[in-house]
Parts: sequence; structure tokens; C-alpha cells
Amino acid sequence: MKLSVAMCTYNGAAYLSEQLESLATQTRLPDEVVICDDSSTDNQTREIVETFSRRAPFPVRLFVNKHNLGSKRSFELAIRRCRGEIIFLSDQDDVWRKDKLAVIEHTFSSSPRTGLVFSDAEIVDEHLVELGGLWTNFDDAGRTDIEKQNVFKALLRRNLVTGATLAFRPNLRRLVLPIPTDTIFQHDAWIALIIAAVARVTFISEPLIKYRQHPGQQIGASIAGTRYEERDSPLIESVRKHPYPIAEIHAFKTVYARLVTKCSGLVSNHHLGAIKSWIGRLENEKAVLENDAADAAQRQTWEEMNEYLTRRAIRIEPYLRADLSRLRYRLRPRDIRAVWSEIRADRRHGLQWEDRLKED
Repeated sequence: MKLSVAMCTYNGAAYLSEQLESLATQTRLPDEVVICDDSSTDNQTREIVETFSRRAPFPVRLFVNKHNLGSKRSFELAIRRCRGEIIFLSDQDDVWRKDKLAVIEHTFSSSPRTGLVFSDAEIVDEHLVELGGLWTNFDDAGRTDIEKQNVFKALLRRNLVTGATLAFRPNLRRLVLPIPTDTIFQHDAWIALIIAAVARVTFISEPLIKYRQHPGQQIGASIAGTRYEERDSPLIESVRKHPYPIAEIHAFKTVYARLVTKCSGLVSNHHLGAIKSWIGRLENEKAVLENDAADAAQRQTWEEMNEYLTRRAIRIEPYLRADLSRLRYRLRPRDIRAVWSEIRADRRHGLQWEDRLKED
């Protein structure tokens, strides 16, 4: 089984050498490392990669973006270029346990139905001083659902899969790519949710990486009682700009569209129903919040709101069309039939409450 590591770098000179060294000292070496540099400006990141590649005990392929594309697009490009039978995602600033590749490879080998594997992580500061465990930061309900293999249900509530800990089979790559850049979902949340809808996801409770926290990272973990409890970064701020639940509605409708456009023969009706119910819940919450914020004269009564929430429909067609455009309309006949079936249903039942009033 050939193993590929997909890494993205951007001005990562401070910690990159330690991460690369942890790859070179794995008990089971990768068969290749594919690095996509997002047009670093520090003049050191690429030099570190090039120096490492000359002595690494495996091929290191470096690709440099002509322009800064962001982490989602950079990971997409790195994933596309991987040639292995398992694709591992890697950040530039962590340190992997020496047997990470071996443990995850064994998990895939012993479970042919498993499409994605992720693990716990040891959260450390910039000096690798332990701060706690990643998995203990998540709520009990999410952990319980993961352990009971209700992974898709758990991920609808909150992303529990950290990209630096995950690996997946390349036959699922066609389903997750391209990664939409216009939602609040980062690449790891998107990949995990799509794969959880169509394949088995296995969680390894052992911490297989040191997940480094430092001021320069994009998101990181929120660790109560430490200086990392409140996180600030340009990426976090860009996510916070989107009001709740509008951003969540857009993100989950985009996921739903992908499940219809490329996963129609793989995803179950149960999972489609679950995500549609979740979208409906978010849309109802949005309507209630908007009604509460309206002027008293325009505010609807509880009875009027109840009728509105009962009769309103979830519109999906615009998201299907957007995803078809992302995919350049390249679908299998089975998927095309599923798309048009969904569009016809949307057109039959997609009138909003206000539109129906106009028809009466």
C-alpha cells in the first residue's frame, strides 16, 4: 500500500523543519510527500523544503502557487497530485508520532470498508509543552456518536475531524474535489462530512500528532484556562463575519448539493434526510431570529410564525446549479438523473410562503 502525504506551506519557516523531520523518522516511511506552497514571501519556507528534499528517504515533490490561493485551494491542489493508495493531510507546524503512518495504514488494511481515518491529538504550545488532549475539547454527545459510528450525525452538529489527523482513500477524491471556497467549512470539515455520508469513518483514540498552537496559525484549538482559549486570526475573523445561521445554511446546502451531484448512488436516503432536516432547523431558526428583530408592527404572532414555518420549503436548486458549475457539468448518467430529480422536486415544492399567498 503506497502512502502519500499532502502538505501545504505558507511562511512556515518557524516550525516546518520539525514537522518534516517527524515525517523522515516514521517507522513506516511515506512513499511520497507532496507539498503545495501558497506563494510564501518569507524566502525561507521553500528553501527548507528544497534542502529537506535532497536528503529525504522518499520523494518530495514541491509545487509553488503563482498567487496566494488560501488553504482550501492549496490543499485541493496537493490532494490532486497525490499518487498513493492512502492520502494523509499534514499541516506545516505539527510533529507526528513516529508510528502515525504505520497505525493508520494498519487501520485501513484491516477495514476495507473504511474510507477515512482520523485520530486524537496532543495539543501543545509553540515549544511542544503539552496543553491537553484535542478530543476532550469536544462535547460528550459528539464523542458518543463517533464511537457508535453515527459519524455523519455528529458532524452535522460540529466538525470533530482535525485535518492534520486525517487520512482517506483516493477513490473518494472525486467526491470531495473541488472543495468549495465560498463556505465557512474549511477543507477538513468538508472532506470529513462528504466521506462520512458515503463510507465508514474510523476514529483512533490515540493522539498520533502533537498539534502545535502558536500565534501565527490559521485556526487552532481553543484550550480553556490557557492563552489559547480565545483565538484570533484573519481566517477566524473571516468566519465570524458571516452571521449565524445564514453561513451554516449556505454551507450545509452546498454539502447537500454535492451529495446529490456526485454521490447519488452512494449516499443513503437516511443521510440525505438528516442533512435536509438540519437545514430546515437552521432556516426555521433564521426566520424566528429575523421575526424577533422586526419592528413591532411588522412582527408576526406565534400562530403566524408557526404556520409560516410549517409551510415553507427548502430551496436547493441554486446550490445544485452552483455545484454543477464547479464540477464543469461532468457527471455520470446516474448522477445526472439524481440531479434532475432533485431539481424537479424543488420546482414542485419550492414556493415560499409569501409566493403562495400571492397565488391565493
